[in-house]
Amino acid sequence: MTDAAGTGTTSGTTVARWLAAARDGRAVFTDGVSFQATLRVLDHPMFGVPALDGPGDHPALVRLSRAGLLPSPLPDVLGLAVRLPGAGGAGGDLDLLLCSALWPGLLPLPRRRFVPGVYSTILAYDHAGEPLRFLAVGYGPASGVPAVPALLRKAVADGPIEFTLGVDGADRRPLVRLSVHTPLPEQAGDLPGFDPVLNSHPALRPSERLQATRLATYAGSRAGRAGKPSPADHPPFLPGR
Repeated sequence: MTDAAGTGTTSGTTVARWLAAARDGRAVFTDGVSFQATLRVLDHPMFGVPALDGPGDHPALVRLSRAGLLPSPLPDVLGLAVRLPGAGGAGGDLDLLLCSALWPGLLPLPRRRFVPGVYSTILAYDHAGEPLRFLAVGYGPASGVPAVPALLRKAVADGPIEFTLGVDGADRRPLVRLSVHTPLPEQAGDLPGFDPVLNSHPALRPSERLQATRLATYAGSRAGRAGKPSPADHPPFLPGR
């Protein structure tokens, strides 16, 4: 890695650490609500990840959130974070992070509602030597609810928020259905930070493309959640608080 790349990686870590600490947790997607969910495999894609290959239902945790680029209730990039407990490598968790996207271009897209709409992992995963990108389409009784996470708690009382997941490519058949049904108690606190780098599986890892920047960003966000940065850590283009 060149000195320039190393400098960029260090800057990414510092910025993410400062933002996460200043926002008391995450660098982005700070406004969110967490749910219990059920993942059901519809087809058998054989990713080499048991929770995504075998038939039947699997428990999941889901966080729906706003990126915080614009204040509510203005449109914002929306996040769909999925955690499959115990489905990652060495018995750890598997995290999949998607955001509202423009299909088929698959660029992040601000939206006014969590459902309906398309979500994408944006950056690809490496799977069997090939790039793979997950897509999700949401629907359900929350279709008319503005993109204000707190409103989703009441919306699921009328029925679960459903997402159908598949893989981008020539064959876009539905592979997995995700049913988001039970809000986690507010007093239980938010879920620990989702991290697709730490919580991955050997058969399904974030691709090498932009991997150094991705690693630095998540490392900085983890550091920021652990403690406030010193004044020397403040990036020059962000004011201290």
